[in-house]
Amino acid sequence: MDSSKKPLTYWFKAMWWFTTRKSGINAVNLQELLGFGSYNTAWAWLQKLRRCTIRKQREKLFGNVEVDEFFIGGRKPGKRGRGSTGKTKVVAAVERKGKKLGRIRLRVIPECSSDSLITFINDTVVSGSSVHTDGWKGYCGLNNQKYTHQQVFQNRSPDKHKRSAGCAFNCFFSKTFNNRNPSKTFRSSLSPELFR
Repeated sequence: MDSSKKPLTYWFKAMWWFTTRKSGINAVNLQELLGFGSYNTAWAWLQKLRRCTIRKQREKLFGNVEVDEFFIGGRKPGKRGRGSTGKTKVVAAVERKGKKLGRIRLRVIPECSSDSLITFINDTVVSGSSVHTDGWKGYCGLNNQKYTHQQVFQNRSPDKHKRSAGCAFNCFFSKTFNNRNPSKTFRSSLSPELFR
């Protein structure tokens, strides 16, 4: 902001639209609203505003935490699931408070390996918490860590049609981010307090 050639009032307008629009704002919207000649300028401004909204030292998740990974990228021919190519891999952790979902942490990961998954868990979950995952071998290293690790094998469950909250959470995010208009679905479906 300090090296910007645009007036300070433009920054206040950008902050206003960034925080008040129900459907969110993207770089094309900001470019049109502020009359920028360049898409790149609008995109850079939004990136600066987004970085300001994340607290670096926010509290870690604790208690019962479900962790699972999902893929963003829509339908593509070829292999599905963990072996798919051309999709973004995202790992999610969510606190469980009874039947309700609590705070959420998301991170893009390079692969669904044990190193990536356990690093994410160590960064986002308090030691001593109970971590619930699926049967993926990438989570096996949690048994040697400082968590109570519980694996849920959906295919071995006597009631295979019953989903856990984390599984429903995973399905929601997969459908939301692979939707054509994800910002509208995403913003209207979740309470802002989940991301604090």
